[in-house]
Amino acid sequence: MKVRSVNLRSNITKNLMLVGIISLLLTCLATSVIFWFLLSSQLSVDVENYVNVLRVDCNKMDSYSELNAYNDSEFRITVIDPNGKVLYENYSELDEENMSDHSDRPEFVGAVSDGTGVSSRYSNETGELRYYYAVKLNNGDVLRVSKSMYSVFEMFSSIFPAVLVIGVAVSLICFFFAKRMSKHITKPIEMMTKNTDNIVYDELVPFSTTIEKQKQQLYRKNEELLAENEKIKTITGNMEEGLIFLDLDGKVIMSNESAQKIVHTKEGVMFRPVGLMVTERERFEDCIKKAMKGKNAFCEMDADGRSLQIIANPVFVNKVQTGVVCLIVDVTHHKSMEKMKQEFTANVSHELKTPLTSISGYAEMIESGIAKDEDIKRFSGKIHKEAKRLVSLIGDIIKLSRLEEEASEKDRFTTIDMEEILEECRDSLEMNAQKHEVEIEVKAQPCMITGEREMVYELVYNLCDNAIRYNKKGGKVILGVKPVENTVVLTVADTGIGIPANHIDRIFERFYRVDKSRSKETGGTGLGLAIVKHIAEQHDAKIDIQSESMIGTKITVTFHALGFEKSEDTKKEDTQK
Repeated sequence: MKVRSVNLRSNITKNLMLVGIISLLLTCLATSVIFWFLLSSQLSVDVENYVNVLRVDCNKMDSYSELNAYNDSEFRITVIDPNGKVLYENYSELDEENMSDHSDRPEFVGAVSDGTGVSSRYSNETGELRYYYAVKLNNGDVLRVSKSMYSVFEMFSSIFPAVLVIGVAVSLICFFFAKRMSKHITKPIEMMTKNTDNIVYDELVPFSTTIEKQKQQLYRKNEELLAENEKIKTITGNMEEGLIFLDLDGKVIMSNESAQKIVHTKEGVMFRPVGLMVTERERFEDCIKKAMKGKNAFCEMDADGRSLQIIANPVFVNKVQTGVVCLIVDVTHHKSMEKMKQEFTANVSHELKTPLTSISGYAEMIESGIAKDEDIKRFSGKIHKEAKRLVSLIGDIIKLSRLEEEASEKDRFTTIDMEEILEECRDSLEMNAQKHEVEIEVKAQPCMITGEREMVYELVYNLCDNAIRYNKKGGKVILGVKPVENTVVLTVADTGIGIPANHIDRIFERFYRVDKSRSKETGGTGLGLAIVKHIAEQHDAKIDIQSESMIGTKITVTFHALGFEKSEDTKKEDTQK
């Protein structure tokens, strides 16, 4: 229920003015009544005194015409016989002969029966309200004297302007003092808004105590709300997913940074996704409209080369829909991974099928007796070669799957002597290098890093093995490691066929080969560099490639030296990349 607010100061002023005006009116009324009675009493005294003077003279007069000597415009003198006939009238406008019978007049009746009679009434002859006083003379006639009561009204009418002026003046004075008094009364209450301890009126103590308690409660609630708001802002601000809250009018109540980057939303304005293609924007808006109708909605769209999923759900409070919450999920990586898995599965199937087909074919020829005795040895060699390639391929697939699914655990990291790793790799690949007529040279300085030794060895081994496979006869592979500031730089350089510039960005993809025919000759699985990439990522290492076609390739891997951790800014930068 809406409560109408009232201005206390204005209300007090109005009430004080009302009290003042009512008091003024009551005073005027009381004064008027008092004056009326006083003047009426004075009028009756004047008439009575005048009658008493005339009665003495009338009892001595031989003729009532002598009363002409007392002719006075203020007093009307009338003599009436006992039967009610007018014997004398001093008003020249009235004729005694034509005047009506006065036997029914109240003052006449009273004078005849009691000796005196009094009345106030309207006179038909004069057309005035008059006061009558009558006495019985010695001869039985009745002497009556009257005086107009309009003199009293005239007096009142004469003083009315003065009373009106005084009333206006008093009203203005009342208004001035009412304003001043209301301000004086409300000032302590206004001061309480700044300091509830500053209490002037005892009646305000409970009120002040209640306000102080509520103030403390509001302060605590506000602190809790601010803390919760900060938590929500922190959570939503660090979300990779876009989050948007809308009211039922379509206005944006809240949106996090991710949503603002995707659809450029602004709080307090109508929801209008910006930066999307027309078809994508319409799909997005249709999804929101469906949620506003109380239904869960889902759609997918593309924005800036990213695949997005939009999930919009209605928000209900006490079974009443109050708004819509919209979640924008970037599924680009997920779809990319799905695609990579599909490609990986297809590639694995293809890579496994090739050696298995060769093995099956040669074995079938031997089994059926088609192969001659001198060919059996050659076919067995082929079978052994393909089986060896198959085992190597399966081994690399298992390694890569394990690297992708299991993150490297820091507690398994140990101190690794990189010079020792390079020497070991050279010894392991020496025979393979001699077979390909390639020389391996190690240029190592004492360097220490932390990591999983088996993985780091696998990384160096694969790089060196690749450098041997794709080298020229009489070529060279140079393994080098040296400390540079807070890092350890591993280099594997060869004098081989090199990598064309348009292939460099893709050589770390699984099963990607620059020259497929040469890969079959060398027996490569196409997974070596993919394994290298994953091992480097798990050790926070950076890979750099420099290559020129038919001149050679140089791969550089930069590790953090022992005792130095990667900064958070660098980690964040690498994650974004």
